[in-house]
Amino acid sequence: MTRATATETLFLATLISLTTFFFVSGDACDKVPLMRWTDACFKACRPPLYSVCQETLQSAPEVAEVTAYVVLAARLAKRSYDDTVGRAERLIATGAIPGDQRPAYQACIDNYATARIRMVSVVTDLTGCDFTHARQEFDDAVAAMEACGKGLASGTPLVAMNNGDHDLTMVVSQLGALILGNNNQRKM
Repeated sequence: MTRATATETLFLATLISLTTFFFVSGDACDKVPLMRWTDACFKACRPPLYSVCQETLQSAPEVAEVTAYVVLAARLAKRSYDDTVGRAERLIATGAIPGDQRPAYQACIDNYATARIRMVSVVTDLTGCDFTHARQEFDDAVAAMEACGKGLASGTPLVAMNNGDHDLTMVVSQLGALILGNNNQRKM
């Protein structure tokens, strides 16, 4: 195992442990159901997002409050956004992106900043059992991912990363719909 992989594994294990502790230690949110992560994925997502949900929550506690799953997925989305932005910045800095695509990459970086801010807000709000702004935060993050994707030319390096980030963002949003109701679920 490489040092980076070991660090990432330790980070993920710590994240899962803290999320589990918070939501299993009695600080649960009112009227938020407990369920198995597999059931949460089944209820929230349809193919192809169902498999993305399973991959995202596979190391989550077997049974937890749905809020814990949303928080975990949102944290993983934020981390993925950071990786994608880092890649986009490196591609721009090294001149690997044709000049006509640089504005689209910069627009994606800006859209990712919006999505990242929304995911940080989701984590903060949901860990405090505040659902007031969550629906708008989910919608804004999904819209930011979609805006990035629309500006990219097919076949450019960022397209696949944006598609994956969009799918993960949709999983967060649809898991959130289990708490908030179905109004924030979008069709793929």
